[in-house]
Amino acid sequence: MKRKAPRPVSGPAAPLVTIRPPKKAGLLRKAARVGATIVAARVAAATGKKGVVGLLAGAGAKRLIMRYPAGALFVTGAYMAGRVYEANRELKRKKAQKLLSDQSGGAIPIESARKALKGQ
Repeated sequence: MKRKAPRPVSGPAAPLVTIRPPKKAGLLRKAARVGATIVAARVAAATGKKGVVGLLAGAGAKRLIMRYPAGALFVTGAYMAGRVYEANRELKRKKAQKLLSDQSGGAIPIESARKALKGQ
């Protein structure tokens, strides 16, 4: 029985998985990253917590925005809707403040108010 001759070693075998260099970040991805950072910072500030809770909320929002396009729409839409709601509530509060009538007494005629000012 003949033995087979061993194969000569000619270097490392080809890897099973090819390793590619990372893709260059395009302009759209860079813009998305900046937008995600801004929205995440605003979400963290809007939580009213300056500690770990705000940090986690901001990081979670950024992760959701960067990972899923639908998540970006959801988080940004929810943030903008909250801003509009708060602005509307503030506007209604200011209107209600202006419409409160002074119920301390009767109305003062303008003529008597002018005479009182001249008399001083």
